[in-house]
Amino acid sequence: MKTKNWTMWLVVAIVAGWPGTAAPEPPVRVDFETHVRPILQAHCLKCHSRGKYKGGLSLETRADTLRGGEDGPAAVVGKSGESLLVALVAGLEPDRRMPERGQPLAADQVALLRAWIDQGMSWPEGLSFGFRQAKLDPRRPDVPPPPPGSALDHPIDRFLSRDRAERDLAFEPVAISDRDFVRRASLDLVGLLPAPERSDAFEKDARPGREARLIDALLADRRAYADHWLTFWNDALRNSYRGTGFIDGGRKTITPWLYQALYDNTPYDRFVHDLVSAAPGSEGFTKGIVWRGVVNASQAPSVQAAQNVSQVFLGTNLKCASCHDSFVNHWKLTEAYALAGVFAEKPLEINRCDKPTGQTSSIGFIYPRLGAIDPLAPRAERMRRLADLLVKPGNGRFARTIVNRLWAQLMGRGIVEPLDDMDQPPWSQDLLDWLADDFVAHGHDLKHTVALIATSGAYRMPSVGAPDPAGRGEFVFRGPLTKRMTAEQFADAVSTVTGVWPKASGDMVQVDGRGQGGQVAAVRAAIAASASGTAPAEGRPASPGVEARWIWGHADAEKDPGGRILIRKVIRLEEVPPRVLALATCDNELVLYVNGREVGRSADWTRPVSVEIARFLEPGENVIAVEATNWPDAEHGKGTQIQGANPAAFIAWVGGFRKDRQVWGVGTDASWLWAKQAGIDWKSRAFDTAGWHHSVELPTAERLYGGQVNLAEHAGRASSRDDAESTPVRAALAFNDPLLNALGRTSREQVVTHRDPVATTLQALELTNGGTLDETLKQGARRWVEQRGRDPEALVRSVFLVALGRSPAPEEFEVAKGLVGSPATVEGVQDLLWTVAMLPEFQLIR
Repeated sequence: MKTKNWTMWLVVAIVAGWPGTAAPEPPVRVDFETHVRPILQAHCLKCHSRGKYKGGLSLETRADTLRGGEDGPAAVVGKSGESLLVALVAGLEPDRRMPERGQPLAADQVALLRAWIDQGMSWPEGLSFGFRQAKLDPRRPDVPPPPPGSALDHPIDRFLSRDRAERDLAFEPVAISDRDFVRRASLDLVGLLPAPERSDAFEKDARPGREARLIDALLADRRAYADHWLTFWNDALRNSYRGTGFIDGGRKTITPWLYQALYDNTPYDRFVHDLVSAAPGSEGFTKGIVWRGVVNASQAPSVQAAQNVSQVFLGTNLKCASCHDSFVNHWKLTEAYALAGVFAEKPLEINRCDKPTGQTSSIGFIYPRLGAIDPLAPRAERMRRLADLLVKPGNGRFARTIVNRLWAQLMGRGIVEPLDDMDQPPWSQDLLDWLADDFVAHGHDLKHTVALIATSGAYRMPSVGAPDPAGRGEFVFRGPLTKRMTAEQFADAVSTVTGVWPKASGDMVQVDGRGQGGQVAAVRAAIAASASGTAPAEGRPASPGVEARWIWGHADAEKDPGGRILIRKVIRLEEVPPRVLALATCDNELVLYVNGREVGRSADWTRPVSVEIARFLEPGENVIAVEATNWPDAEHGKGTQIQGANPAAFIAWVGGFRKDRQVWGVGTDASWLWAKQAGIDWKSRAFDTAGWHHSVELPTAERLYGGQVNLAEHAGRASSRDDAESTPVRAALAFNDPLLNALGRTSREQVVTHRDPVATTLQALELTNGGTLDETLKQGARRWVEQRGRDPEALVRSVFLVALGRSPAPEEFEVAKGLVGSPATVEGVQDLLWTVAMLPEFQLIR
């Protein structure tokens, strides 16, 4: 073909019609999916894709087709008469026709290919008929400059603006309403409907940076954050409270370890390292499920571990490759078994389609260029080595996978889809790479990346509808996709509206003889451990002691009748470490600021503020400031009169960390300054109460553990007791029930990294007729009437405000009053609660 003038023959054939039949007219417009893909898949790809490239020709992508093989380009866009592909499928050279065997293409099929090329050779963006392998190395692209005349200052917005400009699309991050933004952020970050007071405060806040302050305040609520993200990680790590595998010790929960890690915001690299190397308490993840009875070789515990590690942390599927060379990606059977061998107690024999091959598996990482694993090392050492390779800085896949999952949680769709196939092309490679690099640069801090996404203009854009379940067509970011509440979010929302929360039953607070349950007790223990500074777990070195003292602003503090003072400390930093923690409490009330931004507040000294503040700091001078308030006697104890003196005090600690190592720390002492009014007459000596007999025992030195400071053991105990006994039990900690099951909570016998967003008939039936929801709404209606009375107007307005964050429209108001009755009845209020709970506005996050 290199020396023959096939173009002349092709022109003659086009004019005269194809051999043996007249060429039919092609459609006015050829559609790739409808007309072209079926022809390529049926007749061409067997010899020209996925490792088979006859004549050097690959037809896996549009670029491959244009590049061609040994005989040059296979197609010339707009010129079918000069395209080798058309000549071969038309059979102009019988000794080289394509396909080489079987029936040749029909005349109408050739005509479709000809028209397709002439019409521009359309090809869906990102489509490949081969197995794409994404690059492994990390990469840090530069943040694009803002477009001319634009004030875009957020990195995410700049990337999106440039990407849309390349498609001749404008990027205009128009913001949703204040109340809708607060609702979206609260549900996404902590899984709860926002309190009306929070929405009111945000709406009235006219200061710059209010979005960032809201996000930081939500993420600073460690209990709410841990409760919400527990669902995400339970699904991904298939951690369950009871179920298959527990009966004979073939499964082990990791709830105590997992909740502690979320509550403490453990850096993600350490989080994953502990899971994969099976640190004490986390070993249930790699243990998997020991299924009873005869199972396929691909379900052996060591193979499960390989499948789960690769899917969750690397976004790739080894399940197909655990039986044979994969049909869905590039992984081979030997590679899947090599990873499984890391977790095996003894050498693994490779089974192909459940039949022994007689071949013993090697041992290694699926990305061997990152490093080798000694096959002769003990199992525990092999697992530690694998964990080292997994979180190695050179493994860019590791960070890309988790930031893609976080983006999908907040935006409704990943930068790469499906989430578990990170070899697919992202719709913005630069944005994905930059987010991953930024995540690593900030110490693998999950909260940092969540806050980064949630403070972008893109996150505050109006939602743009539900995702396409088939994932068809080119994706262009136009705003967050509308999301359905998860089962747990819906249940918590209903509980928020009704005041009816799951009860901490005996099975929740005590592990049974099979190792099931006890999840609420695990939470209580985690909170108490963080608050009280108990001894660190094995493998987590303790940090040195840190001194912090109770202080107040003047020498007569013991006789203070109540009032407000300001306290400040200037900290000079050469550089900001990845992790900086601030802990503070005040008798009675405090608001904590870092460089002018509010980062936390507390009105209960037994519940210290605990917040990560690295994102608020910068090299040079940084100001830690506090509004400290001592309630007057008449208000002390919420109205309880206290006779005599009303003493007060404040205590705080700030420390920086790299990994598990504390690099500096600052505690309250006499060097902190105080004043009655900001910027006026700062006193150079704060009152030191170290020798003052406060109404509680004061600590003389604080102990640091896992990034947490024991401000006072009694405070820690009170805080953990209060959280455990009076904080409502969230749906994430409840056992499965018909409502949660119908709404999509998984059995957690398989890894699930993204729940199905499409509603089902079962869900509709359970929502409209289910006994679980009915009983909750009935109890809630009774509570509303008992606590708020029978005034229909007041009840309607309150229900709308709590459930929807707004007042009812006039027509809604009249209908709702008719439902509740006058005076309101329990049955009428229940009808109103049913109606509100069924509204798309209630069930959707948009």
